[in-house]
Amino acid sequence: MTLFQYAVVASILHDEKQKQELLSKFEQALIEAGGELQSDGTHTLCPRNANLPLFIFVLTGGTEAEAMQLIQKERMMERGTPVVLLAHPSQNSLPAAMEILAKVKQDSGKGLILQADASGVFDAAALGNIIAVSQSMRTLQASHIGVVGKPSDWLIASSQHPDIAKKAWGLTLIDIPFAELMHDIEAIRAKPERAPDVPGLRAKAEFFSEADEADMRKSAEILQALKGIVARYRLTALTLRCFDLVLQDSSTGCLALSALADEGIDAGCEGDIPSIIALHWMRTLTGMTGWMANPSRISIDKEKGTAQALIAHCTAPRSILSSYGLRSHFESGLGVAVAGIIPEGPVTLVRIGGKNLDRVWFSDASVIGSPRQEGLCRTQALLALPAARAEELLTNPLGNHLVMIRGDWIKRIEAFIRLWQS
Repeated sequence: MTLFQYAVVASILHDEKQKQELLSKFEQALIEAGGELQSDGTHTLCPRNANLPLFIFVLTGGTEAEAMQLIQKERMMERGTPVVLLAHPSQNSLPAAMEILAKVKQDSGKGLILQADASGVFDAAALGNIIAVSQSMRTLQASHIGVVGKPSDWLIASSQHPDIAKKAWGLTLIDIPFAELMHDIEAIRAKPERAPDVPGLRAKAEFFSEADEADMRKSAEILQALKGIVARYRLTALTLRCFDLVLQDSSTGCLALSALADEGIDAGCEGDIPSIIALHWMRTLTGMTGWMANPSRISIDKEKGTAQALIAHCTAPRSILSSYGLRSHFESGLGVAVAGIIPEGPVTLVRIGGKNLDRVWFSDASVIGSPRQEGLCRTQALLALPAARAEELLTNPLGNHLVMIRGDWIKRIEAFIRLWQS
């Protein structure tokens, strides 16, 4: 599977045979990483695929001007695309790459250098992370996220303007009136046929309590209406001012948002802007489905350097759960919510924030329990994490929701931030 293309820049002082012999040392490693040679410095070998990132292999020195011409042709800096320069330890490759990157940064561009070792091998993990980061950035620039209803009134630090999101993350936020969703729900209810149920939902649930069949029907109607909005606006994700459903419809969006996330449409609640960006960012970067949750309790043991956090919410995607039941929404007692069990193991926590959405908090963590305490949202996860990271949440918080994804993705997030902030 081709994940990226690369173009070679080489000095005219090297003849064709010399260049091919030098390039052959690195080709196999790049092919195995998903690379496709687009141009060897003399010939165009395959068409440029605009859906793939293009890396520049600095084969020799004396190639600075040629590399900048290619960067300008690709409009990398204009588009905010990171310039990835591949270098190696001979033929003045590295000093040329350093000069190119210096010029890129003088012109307010972003980029980095990845070096091969003397045997011609690139660090596979580092290259994989760079590929994922480049793909993520390109995907975010094409993303359209619906904001169905304004952010909830209590999200006083989490309701940034679409222009800010565009500048910081490249994506487009689309304001969609809540009244449009209600109109669609009512139109669905006016039809003689029922909205289709979520496949397998009841059959796989361990229990079904508090909610009833009328609540299930409403949840299915809300899901169908949201899918209609996704199709109409060609959305890649959405966030919903869900408590207006409580007030206007005596229902909730918990089950619908959970189902959308499992179908690949990242779905946040309360109209939280930073959280839906984080959910979608994590999917583009890792391929993982995330869960948006409230930190309900944080305890820190400074002597041991460890901390525990209990996070909870009613919208957990079923794909991240080992089992689940169906209950009512916690605060309102209405609708249908997912009461799931999250399996133990490593996870990554993320929070985006700041006035300009230019700050990111993240931490490795581990699920050590999944309680079902009353007085909290229905799906709960007890996490162990480093004390220093937990203390940052209390002393310099970015908002009241965290995003959790399965697995340890710290290196990949660090690679993204190096490029994003370079």
